[in-house]
Amino acid sequence: MATVVQAHERECAVCTNDFNTPKLLPCGHLMCRQCVISWLDSKSNAGCPLCTCPIVEHQVNSSRISADVVDALPTDSVMEAIVENASILMKGGMCTVCDDLKAEYICMQCLEKMCPSCMKIHKKMVVSRSHDVESVSTVTPERLAASRPALCADHGDKQAEMFCVDHNLAICTPCFSNKHKACLDVKSLDEKMKSAEDAFHSLREKLLTAEDNLKQAIVNLNVRVQTADVTEQQNMALVDKTCDRLQNLVDECRKQVKKLISDSVSKFKNSLYDVKSELDKRLGKVTSHKHLVTRATTVRPRPALIHAAKTLTDRVNNLDLSDKVEAEAWVNPWPETMTYCDDVVKVIGDELKSIRQIVLAEKPVLVFHENCGTNIRLTNFRKTARRVQLDKYGDGVIVSRDAMAVNVLYEVRIDEIKSPSGISLLLGVTSVSSTQLPLPTRSYDLKGSVILWQTGVRVKDSDTWTNVTEALNFLKVGSRVGLLVDSSNNLHFYADGHDQGVAAKDVPQPCFAFFDLYHKVIQVTALPTSERT
Repeated sequence: MATVVQAHERECAVCTNDFNTPKLLPCGHLMCRQCVISWLDSKSNAGCPLCTCPIVEHQVNSSRISADVVDALPTDSVMEAIVENASILMKGGMCTVCDDLKAEYICMQCLEKMCPSCMKIHKKMVVSRSHDVESVSTVTPERLAASRPALCADHGDKQAEMFCVDHNLAICTPCFSNKHKACLDVKSLDEKMKSAEDAFHSLREKLLTAEDNLKQAIVNLNVRVQTADVTEQQNMALVDKTCDRLQNLVDECRKQVKKLISDSVSKFKNSLYDVKSELDKRLGKVTSHKHLVTRATTVRPRPALIHAAKTLTDRVNNLDLSDKVEAEAWVNPWPETMTYCDDVVKVIGDELKSIRQIVLAEKPVLVFHENCGTNIRLTNFRKTARRVQLDKYGDGVIVSRDAMAVNVLYEVRIDEIKSPSGISLLLGVTSVSSTQLPLPTRSYDLKGSVILWQTGVRVKDSDTWTNVTEALNFLKVGSRVGLLVDSSNNLHFYADGHDQGVAAKDVPQPCFAFFDLYHKVIQVTALPTSERT
């Protein structure tokens, strides 16, 4: 496909004039020969003014003259020809012969510009009747350059018919016979031009392919950059959310530990205050009786003193004069507070480990959502769910934050039960996302749900029941129960990490795992997800 070089493309980036001996830089950009020399003289390590790529490779001899370095660069003869022919088209629009009439035509061979009258004469003359004459308005510098005949390098007025490869010159037949007879590689000019045309075609295809590949590589990189930006934002949000939760936990830990210490010390101090109060009472009685005895020694007559002595003696003998009162033994609360703090540290460590799994593995993790029902109290950063007794049923539903991924096991561990037997735990999948969860929530209220329990499987809004394993009847503290949706949309039930088979088929998609703390299950903890094949 022919391309037209625009006027600005014929201008040098340095002098902004049309190219004068355009030199081809290693990066593919062009500069005038003199502009390159001046550019190199101005900077020791000058690069292309358009892309900053080096103009010349590092020279061993840095003292080389700039002109010699620039002359070693190839000259773009194509651009040189385009600039030359553009100047011909732009020079005065007057007829070459008449001078006073506007030129409307140009001869593509002899480059004469003509008015309509001169054009007719030009077409009648024997020497020029075979020339191509075209309207000036339709001729481009590229077409004009392409139409000009190839002339002999030594005889500028003779048409070249051969090409000497040894000297890289187009020559006429007399030059071949006289000057280039001894040259080893002289070919027909047409053959050499065809070879050059094929080479240009091959180069263009190669460059087009490389251009497409590089553009696609840049697109791929941009996609990766966008992905990195999104991941950064998600991870930053996750960090903020995690740190907020951790900070809340630390604040709660500080509050609880201080309360624990304060309660322990207050209890001990109250015991001491009780002892002090008892001793104060004894002291008061002793002091008051001491005053009575002291005063009695001053009383006369003697018979009264004898009577008073007997009375006071009976009184004093009945007093508790002991200074020993046992206070409650002091128990330093620090070990207990340290245990509490250690538990918090472990929770924080587990949380950070879970976050690390999310960031690095990018696997969905079963995290109980904030909107999981008013009858569920979430502690330990929504890893542990504890049932709150609101009514005689006292059940509550927890739902995974993210939709279930294929072949990923979602599990909970039973941490606490109300009695050692008769555990009831409902679990299943629902099409209701955690953000749309109604409050309060019961598993049988969930739309599009599949519920598993001891007696079987119930598909919501259907009377269909299917027998399942009785593994749910043997649950105990420490038992693990889980759900997995395979690539065929079959729901598998897992007990203690082992697949108990397909519990339901064609479950709704997308679906969310839910666990219903029903009757006697008090507390469960979400476990990290794991891929199964």
